Amino acid sequence: MATTVTITNKGLRRTRTGHPWVFDNDLRANESTPTVPSIVTLLDLQNNLTGQGLYNPTSKIALRLLTKDETPITPDFFAQRTKAAVAYREDVVKGYEAFRVIHSESDGIPGLTVDKYGDYLVLQQHSAALEPFMGAILEVLQNHYQPKGILARNDSSVRELEGLPREVKVIVGSVPEEIPFKEGDMTLFAAPYTGQKTGAFLDQRENHVEAGRIAFGHCLDVFSYHGGFALQLAKHAEIVIAVDSSKPALVHIEKAAKVNGLTNVSLLQGDAFSLLRDFVKKGERFDTIVLDPPAFAKGRDQAEKAVSGYKEINLQALKLLHVGGRLVTASCSYHVSEATFYAMLQEAAADAERQVRVLEWRGQASCHPERLAMPETRYLKLAVLEVIDV
Repeated sequence: MATTVTITNKGLRRTRTGHPWVFDNDLRANESTPTVPSIVTLLDLQNNLTGQGLYNPTSKIALRLLTKDETPITPDFFAQRTKAAVAYREDVVKGYEAFRVIHSESDGIPGLTVDKYGDYLVLQQHSAALEPFMGAILEVLQNHYQPKGILARNDSSVRELEGLPREVKVIVGSVPEEIPFKEGDMTLFAAPYTGQKTGAFLDQRENHVEAGRIAFGHCLDVFSYHGGFALQLAKHAEIVIAVDSSKPALVHIEKAAKVNGLTNVSLLQGDAFSLLRDFVKKGERFDTIVLDPPAFAKGRDQAEKAVSGYKEINLQALKLLHVGGRLVTASCSYHVSEATFYAMLQEAAADAERQVRVLEWRGQASCHPERLAMPETRYLKLAVLEVIDV
């Protein structure tokens, strides 16, 4: 007998929009419902087939839909989806040595992300029911990319919600502490064991290059992390000041600047909010400013406070720009919508008494595709603005 769970009408309405998540309060257990993470068949209240998915009775996201039909969910099922993800990247990542290979639900493999840095792969696996199929997925990745090493960077707290251990371990070959990779003309360094995400912010890779293209004059890069923006700015700038609260992050930038032969990057450690206000008080002016803060809102309940934080840093940045100066400003907080972010920028410009036009509105890199019916996969917002005198 197939293992099954029953979805409520409320949950069914959600899945019919195409969203693949079913929450625990939208499911009812049946006699055959498993008590451990498993592949299950999803039934409606009339016992009609609704789909199949990854089920975990201990998770708030209790079911992650894989298909709406009776296609057998086997290792080959996941092998084929992995091949499709790899094939998609062949079309969109030309010229980049580092990119996302598997982007979870957007590639039909919920709970799994895999990033490639040169000759190495780094993965994060957050779905307990996917565990039995990881061998098939890894086989496809190894056959295609022939990596020197694969690191499982499974130290996220999300793992605990799935009942999985938090661990970081090499599962194939060996993986160094730092991995150099090219992004445009610049060499960056990923920190796969200790860095943010899997070691670098690959969702900004195309935005890094674009920001460098439009940069000029005296530049300020705030929340610099490992220098993805700062190094690109330095190609066209007279000077770049890279600001971060983390000394190890700034050491990373210093090393990368030397490797790339850049002598116009200076480092400043400190709190971004305080430093921006200090620059304003001192009458400093810049031609290009980049703001790429971490997610200020981890949950919906933090959204209001996050918007206040975004407004403050953008307000100060706009005060610091010359007329004709450019602001590249981002938010990776999913719980702050595009409309809210746009409205915040309008308010910041009004309070700063600056006239601003939008040069471009951008999102995450093409290797991080969005799933139309799943707004959670559209999280990165980036505006390129210019201060004007009209």
